[in-house]
Amino acid sequence: MTTMSPAEIFEKSSPLISAEDVQQAIKRLADSLNKDFANTEPLFLSVMNGAMIPGAWLVTQLKFPLQMDYVHATRYQSTTHGGIIDFRAKPSKSVVGRTVILFDDIYDEGYTLEAIRDWCIGQGAERVVTVALVRKLHDRGLSRDWLDYFGLNVPDVYIFGCGMDAFEYWRELDHIRVLDI
Repeated sequence: MTTMSPAEIFEKSSPLISAEDVQQAIKRLADSLNKDFANTEPLFLSVMNGAMIPGAWLVTQLKFPLQMDYVHATRYQSTTHGGIIDFRAKPSKSVVGRTVILFDDIYDEGYTLEAIRDWCIGQGAERVVTVALVRKLHDRGLSRDWLDYFGLNVPDVYIFGCGMDAFEYWRELDHIRVLDI
């Protein structure tokens, strides 16, 4: 946990990706998903808390019937480094025999998405595709190519906004900032 106030967090950060560029990325994701899932009725599964905001932006642009649910799984527990995956809430809708679009705010090392994907498959999902607004570029964790769809590439820095938090603050921003600490 940090001793910085929300104001100090914001002051020690700088813009990385504009709101306009984020919305263009959301549109590109929606266009791809609309093309690839036009004749399906998937379950859109958001990974809480981070996917709440960009997931809402994305689903409003999808043009096929879908059901929505969420899973709350985290590796961060209000810290900056991932640890053991904690499933806080599993989906209430069945994934059995379904195509699942698994959406998260950020693909960092990939272990959270992998664990949720594997859980869905283990529960009987027919297909699980992974989608993230942001793909962080580095050599840790799973391959960068493991992710099925992504909106934006970012460098290996601490970012927040668009669902991503800085010590549990600033998820609500419509743009992405980098914390300069």
